Amino acid sequence: MGTTVQIWEQSEGINVSGDIFQELQQFQEYANKMQQLMSEMRDQMPQHAEGEDAQGAVRVRVIAGGIPESIKVASDWQRRQPPENLGAAVVEAYGSALSEWMERWSGGLAQADWEARAHQLDGSLGQPASAKTASVPPETFERDVRYVVPRPLEEVAEDVLTAFDVVERQAPESSVQPEVKGASAARQVVITLGSQGLASCEVEPEWAARQSVVRLNQALDDALADARAKFSSAESSGPDAVADLNLGGLLDEALAIMKNPRHFI
Repeated sequence: MGTTVQIWEQSEGINVSGDIFQELQQFQEYANKMQQLMSEMRDQMPQHAEGEDAQGAVRVRVIAGGIPESIKVASDWQRRQPPENLGAAVVEAYGSALSEWMERWSGGLAQADWEARAHQLDGSLGQPASAKTASVPPETFERDVRYVVPRPLEEVAEDVLTAFDVVERQAPESSVQPEVKGASAARQVVITLGSQGLASCEVEPEWAARQSVVRLNQALDDALADARAKFSSAESSGPDAVADLNLGGLLDEALAIMKNPRHFI
């Protein structure tokens, strides 16, 4: 071990390690800037948007992520849409709201010149690191590993490989959000939510024709709330194998090792 340390500290060894750590530092800066860019993208997301069907019988309000927040029928909806078309009108109004949301988000990204900045950042990764590019990344995005005591390099590397293997073995369909159905108390209204947002809305025509606007809107609210609760529950329950990987801890150990060349010995 002593001989290895001496060799590491020789000038030639320092030059080699310096090249490696310069590249690592450049890549870390690239990752930090990309994270900052993605954060700015999220900030450009509209908080909500609204849309109607072509006849104005239904108005839908969506929030970030394309999830419907509310569904309201107009007081004269039967003059605008026949009862058998009410479910389809809900889906049409949702599509209109989603288009409005996407248009506003695209406009915000265009004003921020996001695409040009992303291309510029992409091109900077392959360029040689300079004194400027080797600067310390913003403290906001840097993980604090001062108090992390990493295990030996070979143990951390083995766990990282295991983590990659676990993630790779996950079936592609396991990451796809399943569709869930929410219903009103007597199931006269059934709303289906999926990975693409509102997938369908079924409203019993004869029942809807006899309801007041208040009771109809309440049934839509109940069905939507039920669907959103089930969707949120399904979204939060990921594969146990991935949840048990402790990827944050592995990342901290890897960064602690990279910050101290002696850990490579």
